[in-house]
Amino acid sequence: MTDQADAVPGRRKARPARRKPAASPAIVQKPRPKRAKKTLGDDFLTAVRADFRTHGAGVIAEVRADKPDQYLKIVLSVLPKDFDVSINQLDGLSDILFEVIVRKFKPAPEE
Repeated sequence: MTDQADAVPGRRKARPARRKPAASPAIVQKPRPKRAKKTLGDDFLTAVRADFRTHGAGVIAEVRADKPDQYLKIVLSVLPKDFDVSINQLDGLSDILFEVIVRKFKPAPEE
């Protein structure tokens, strides 16, 4: 009589899980070297920071006046991607609180 697992084509017998050999205490692996603190990006930002400290505010004013589209690109590139802007801050107020604020600033009736 044959085993049912052998009778079904395409099924393989289960193999035991492979395990890594245990490291012997005599062989101690050296830890990986940590990533160098200075990378190309860090060096670039350091150079930009130094340039900004030297010429910063004046150049920003020139770009804003001469090329407002480029100025806006720079500003948008610095903002976080999920920047939540609430244009109308009164939307968050309840109707009752809104009426209280309106009455407070409403001019007094003339008699």
